[in-house]
Amino acid sequence: MDKLMDKAVTIGVSMAGGFVASKIFEIGWKQVTGENAPKDDQIDAVSIKKALVFAVTSAAISAAVQVLSQRGAKQATAKLRASYGKSSEV
Repeated sequence: MDKLMDKAVTIGVSMAGGFVASKIFEIGWKQVTGENAPKDDQIDAVSIKKALVFAVTSAAISAAVQVLSQRGAKQATAKLRASYGKSSEV
């Protein structure tokens, strides 16, 4: 049961973190470039330089979110276990 809880919390934290990070990145991209972030259907209209900057920056943010969300999920599951253990002892 603990492994299932770990996976559920990790997935939830990762998805939430990824969603928030992507929205913040899109807003930041718009602030810096003055243009919307490139989408799949617009890929031919974007210069190679902008596409590379977007890809590298996006990948770096994604990797950071993954690491941070895994750490956060471990801390959250540890807290859940601690509170669950305390409530079952009463």
